Amino acid sequence: MSEQIVSKIDSIIIDLILEHYNLKNLEGKVPTLSDTEFDDIVHFAQEVYYKKIMVDTPKGTEGTA
Repeated sequence: MSEQIVSKIDSIIIDLILEHYNLKNLEGKVPTLSDTEFDDIVHFAQEVYYKKIMVDTPKGTEGTA
């Protein structure tokens, strides 16, 4: 069995998309996602991801892989 690689930013995007659909459904609107809304979600996910990296990366280990 092969090990599955999971992208942290992908999981943020998926969570945000699910949240988007849930909010639309709660508002009684048709749960759709436009290309602009998707682009906004991806941009927001990038911000969340980079802020998380900045907070979670110990000082002095920046740039190490």
